[in-house]
This record gives sequence, C-alpha cells and structure tokens, in this order.
Amino acid sequence: MFSVDDDDGPAAQMIEPTNILSIGFSPASFDFTGENISENDRLDFDDLLFKIQFNTQGLDLSTAFGGSLTGMDDQSYVNLSARIYNNFVLKRSQKFLVSLPIQLTTDLTQVSRDISSTDFRQSSLTFGSGVASTLRPAERISIQLKATPNYGFSFSQGSIFGGSLFRFDGVANLLIHNVFGNRSLAIGYNFDFKNYDIDGDINDYEFTAHTFTIGIGF
Repeated sequence: MFSVDDDDGPAAQMIEPTNILSIGFSPASFDFTGENISENDRLDFDDLLFKIQFNTQGLDLSTAFGGSLTGMDDQSYVNLSARIYNNFVLKRSQKFLVSLPIQLTTDLTQVSRDISSTDFRQSSLTFGSGVASTLRPAERISIQLKATPNYGFSFSQGSIFGGSLFRFDGVANLLIHNVFGNRSLAIGYNFDFKNYDIDGDINDYEFTAHTFTIGIGF
C-alpha cells in the first residue's frame, strides 16, 4: 500500500482493517422528485428495511430488502450492492490512521407497489472517493470512520439509456476486540443517500437510509 506520509518511521504499525459480518435495520425513505405522474404510479415510501452486509479489506457486499416482513403494507424493496476499493494511506501511527479511499460501486435496486402499474428497476455504476480513518483509543477498542461522495450512471434493466446517480454514504463502526475469543463485537451506523436523475420523470427519486448494525469482526 502506498504511504504518502510516514512521520512515525518504521516502528509505527498500521492499524489493520477488520472484516465485519453484520445485520441491521434501516429507517428509510424513497421520495419522488419528478413531475407528471399520477399518485397511483408513485412508489414513495417511508418504512423499515432489513440489511445484511459483509465488509472485507477491499470488498464490500450487502443486500437490503423490505416488504410485508418489515412492515410495508403494499410495497417491496430489494437492493444488491458490491463495492471494490483501495485505501491510500495519508497518515499512520500505532493508534491513528487516515487514508484516501478510491472505490467503484455497482448496485441493483427494485421497488414495486401492488396497486401500481409501474416499478423502479435501476442498475448503477458509481465512482467515489473521500476520507477514511481508524482510531485505537484503547487496546480493545477501535473506531472506523468513512465518508465518500460518489457519482456515476444509472440505467433501467435491458436498456442502454438512463441517467445520472449521485450518492453520498458514510460509515461509523465501533469494534470491541476479543469479546468472542479473538473475534470482535461490531456496532455500526451507515448513512446512505442517492439522488436518481433519470431521462424522463418516472424514475426520478431520492433515497435516504440510516442503518444501525450489529455484527462480528474477525
């Protein structure tokens, strides 16, 4: 890994990232921002989603879904996401690390409503960067933070035409080490905002989710 700044010399040990498998719930909203569409064809919701995610060193995988099991009355939501990334270290020491994440994300989102003749099916590819940091305030405690704006393309399944997607996401993880033998307890919060600007008005939506997770770090 390329290091821009290594003021503490070779004795400084980089804080290694931890693989985390977690589950969580997301209070989420999906708000229509276009025009010229009837109320019956809109797919807005403000409901709870369930999420499963696996974060490794360089690859993040997740799925989120909502439906009758999560309290949605007549709608369903499914998202599958994969992200590859590399962190370029800017500053490191035994208890502090700051890095520049370079990442590429693809996802598939589908939203449908029982009484609507339309549905939302978008695949996306976005590129982003921002800032990431890991803190080690105590021997058994680590804190991971990351915030990244992303921009790219979104398009309907089976179509080469689409529009743009702006995404901003942030992550905060508290890891308590050696809780389950040599494994850690991971408590996290994820923020995710997406703004779809698709050709035509029918697929213009804003998605916002606040996800609270618990899992195991190893």
